[in-house]
Amino acid sequence: MELTIKKKAFLENLPRLVERAVEEYGLRLRKMVIEKDDKGCYTVLITYDSEFRP
Repeated sequence: MELTIKKKAFLENLPRLVERAVEEYGLRLRKMVIEKDDKGCYTVLITYDSEFRP
C-alpha cells in the first residue's frame, strides 16, 4: 500500500527535507511533489510504499 505524507518547508530547508526523505524511505520512495504557495512556503508530498517488497 502506498502512503503519502505532507511536510512544509521554506526554500532554504528543502534540500535537507528531500535528503532526509531519501535516506528514510530509500527504495520504498515512489515520488515527491513540491508545490509553492503564494506566501513563499513549500509543501512537499512524499509518497512511499508502506511495506518493503524486494
